[in-house]
Amino acid sequence: MAAPVRLDDELDLRIESLAYGGNGVARLNGFVVFVRRGLPGDVVRARVTKVKRNHAEALALEVVEPGAPRVDAPCEHYPACGGCRFQDLAYEAQLDAKAAQVAEALRRIGRIDEPPLEPIVPADPIFHYRNKLEYSFTSTPEGPALGFHRAGRWDEVLDIRKCWLTTDLGNGIRDAVRTWAREQRLEAYDQAEHTGFLRHLVVREGRNTGQTLIQLVTAPGRLDADSFVAALERFPEVRSIHWSVNDRPAEVTNLPT
Repeated sequence: MAAPVRLDDELDLRIESLAYGGNGVARLNGFVVFVRRGLPGDVVRARVTKVKRNHAEALALEVVEPGAPRVDAPCEHYPACGGCRFQDLAYEAQLDAKAAQVAEALRRIGRIDEPPLEPIVPADPIFHYRNKLEYSFTSTPEGPALGFHRAGRWDEVLDIRKCWLTTDLGNGIRDAVRTWAREQRLEAYDQAEHTGFLRHLVVREGRNTGQTLIQLVTAPGRLDADSFVAALERFPEVRSIHWSVNDRPAEVTNLPT
């Protein structure tokens, strides 16, 4: 039986649940369509991006009717940023979706009809909890920018003004390094052309010690270490600053300093 959809078809679909991996699950006359950015209860207009014999994949273009669990994402960069996936889904609904996926796996794979699941222990807090973030540099007309890769893209970096995963300290450090890079007129590394200097910034906060580690990753070249240290002096929490040189194409930060 041929699939009832074709590539690039635009469909109005009601999202029933979340599949493992985070895509919404919709059905068209029994045919399953996995919808990226579709949330439970939503009616979305989606474009078909892939068609297989027993299912299709689609991207939600518009929320025609929001489901009850849908909320406004607090981050101004969502959903363009690839760092977060479900800021627009109420946290309680996220927990329910995870529990349902575990139960389904135990039933389907483990052959346990009624899995004896304990309630999920929720995170507290749900924002500003990450103690380590890795940022990438990119070029803009204003100078080097610093942020995360756009969702689904390895070749585009989104300049971040505020990240809800890190703390005010982490946001402040990132912004200070961006300002320093622009004042020094440094060039961000271009992954396609293999040119430029600045590659990554790693910020690791010790929540129990109150101490912060900074790692700057660059291509081979000259670094004015004194000016970089001076740019971070206003953060007393910063106790160690490291410079790593990456002379390979691979985007890695686990390098000697």
